[in-house]
Amino acid sequence: MHKIHNLLLELPDYLVILCIRMFQQMIRLLPERGRYVLGVFLGHLAYLCLKERRVVAIKNIRKAFPESEGKKVKGIAKRCFKNLGVNFIELLNIPYIPKERYKDRFTIVNREYIDRVVDLDKGMIALVFHYGNWEIMGVASAFVKNEVVALARPLKYHNRINTLLNSLRASTGLKIIPNANTAKDVMRYLREKKIVAILADQREKRSKCVYVEFFGEKVPTNKGVAAIGMKTGALIIPLYLERIGFLRYRIVCNEPIEMERDGNVEELIYKNTRKINSFLESIIIKKPEEWFWVHRRWGRDK
Repeated sequence: MHKIHNLLLELPDYLVILCIRMFQQMIRLLPERGRYVLGVFLGHLAYLCLKERRVVAIKNIRKAFPESEGKKVKGIAKRCFKNLGVNFIELLNIPYIPKERYKDRFTIVNREYIDRVVDLDKGMIALVFHYGNWEIMGVASAFVKNEVVALARPLKYHNRINTLLNSLRASTGLKIIPNANTAKDVMRYLREKKIVAILADQREKRSKCVYVEFFGEKVPTNKGVAAIGMKTGALIIPLYLERIGFLRYRIVCNEPIEMERDGNVEELIYKNTRKINSFLESIIIKKPEEWFWVHRRWGRDK
């Protein structure tokens, strides 16, 4: 009876996965331009139908750019949803791109920052964000020598869908581990000279966070990256994808964010985490539509 009960609970997930798999095969029949147009259409449809997320995105954009007019804010939100639609189609397509063809579609900029880590024979934290198509960031693993391990926050109550999502991510060459109480594992991977990719822009629980300014307002921010960087001395190098076409990107590497290590620990974590938020602000300002505005980064309005 227990097994039957669990099966019934998971039945909606199985149906969702079946639909995704069928859709995945259908879009393979489309030319590349058609896949892009379909992604734009899905993003536009989501903007119209997902009212709650649309409202969240517009409120977030207004918080970040309070001087912007309503028309400009809505324009950023619409382009954000469009990009998310394209991201979804790209994610479903990425397993069918042979790794030997990655170099035809992806280029790496400022690679010397990563090569320096290899020369120093040290581990590295690849600092990534919900920017561009972060779900296919694993393509960067084809351009580096060290193994890349990525932390992924599990989907609650949807184990089957979570497994599917992780399989799509891993198809690019990543090793996926759940981002849940994994600090010891991360430090072990860094000691083994691996590259650990961590998303650094999600809202964190109050019990685990540090409140740090983000576009002028203090928000609950994950302090793990700063704490691990301070403790291990691993270089923290921000990376993001810059879109140049459908499933065509520049992988942009940036100079390491230096972690201050002398002084009061809590003050240092605050300062170093602020450096991370500051970098994220700098790339959002350049292309705001590329960030994941639908996330409640500032929390719910009181």
